[in-house]
Amino acid sequence: MIKTIIKFSKWLKLLNQSVTSLFRIWFLSKYSKAFLQQKSDTDSIIILGNGPSLKSTLETKKEILREHELMCLNHFALSEYYEELKPKYYVAIAHDLFLDDVMPHFIEASNKLFNAIADKTTWEMKYFTTFEAKKHLRWQKILERNNKIEIVYLNLTPIEGFDSFLYRKFDTAKGMPRPHNVMIPAIFTALHLGCKYIYLVGSDHNWLNELHVDENNRALFYNEHFYDKEKQAKQFDFSGKYYMKLHEILGTMSCAFESYHILQRYANYKNKEIINCTPISYIDAFKREKLSEINKTK
Repeated sequence: MIKTIIKFSKWLKLLNQSVTSLFRIWFLSKYSKAFLQQKSDTDSIIILGNGPSLKSTLETKKEILREHELMCLNHFALSEYYEELKPKYYVAIAHDLFLDDVMPHFIEASNKLFNAIADKTTWEMKYFTTFEAKKHLRWQKILERNNKIEIVYLNLTPIEGFDSFLYRKFDTAKGMPRPHNVMIPAIFTALHLGCKYIYLVGSDHNWLNELHVDENNRALFYNEHFYDKEKQAKQFDFSGKYYMKLHEILGTMSCAFESYHILQRYANYKNKEIINCTPISYIDAFKREKLSEINKTK
């Protein structure tokens, strides 16, 4: 009897999530024709996460990286490796990159990034970002200087519910698992590109080790990136507008790790493989493999 009640409760929760997600789609999502038309010419892609372990990967496994299509994320263009590796795809969806009503240092950082992308990109590249960014012109005017860059918009609408419901909506790109980390839309995009094998590097995600609360009750974490010159504890911001409390940070982390499990199920549904090649990673959803062994996967 108890098992039946628990099972029914889970079913009701999934039903409620599915209905709520339908309303989100109706009000928030747009038809993603350009996104749905994007297709990769190869069956494998490596996604370059910006975790600290990427530095070692870039220094020791560069030849392997050059053998595959690459997708980079967020501030990768500011590194010396951007022009050297020439990633074919770029995913950057953080609100502080395109919003204008954010803290001044975010405006400065995003302008620096977009100018770097516009000035350095001498090859054909697809830049993926959210439909919400389309309403803001500052960043677009910078990238429009370079006709090698194609901007492609996608829906970041978070949807939940029955797997069968999710897969249908994922297939039409009307929504995705909660995108609390840029790696989530990056993997989602790679799946839509048709890549059979999706390899992750630089996806450390070991934020739990870096969290602490100071004497002023500020929740701080290091959130170290491979390109950082120094390790410095910072507050976790929400869309560049305010700093989050510890329970809010932990909530977003929980959602991110859950989203990876949803993506793994979706990959199984599409007969694709997501393989984590990050040496030390907290992501527990994907098969693990050394980057030097990836050609044996196929």
